[in-house]
Amino acid sequence: MLELTTTFTPADGTEPRIITLRIGDVRPDTDGRTWSVAVEILGFKRRSDKVRLKQVDWPHAIRDAANFVIQRVTDEVELAGGGTLDPPIHPPVIGEVSR
Repeated sequence: MLELTTTFTPADGTEPRIITLRIGDVRPDTDGRTWSVAVEILGFKRRSDKVRLKQVDWPHAIRDAANFVIQRVTDEVELAGGGTLDPPIHPPVIGEVSR
């Protein structure tokens, strides 16, 4: 399992809080054709997410999970009125591969 703990400091001056991000349990689905991955985003006031994403194979499942985490965290920070994350989560660049 991949796990990152970051501290969210809201721009409105409210108390910082710990945000936990997890990606794990990558496995083939029972249909024998697709793969899935578990994703958890914990610690935001509005909601916590625990989802299972499906994809055609394990690399796509992992990539989608990473993009999902980045997008959801970016959205949650925006909905909270802004703030900072330490360490930061960078905005998504869908489809781009780092080398």
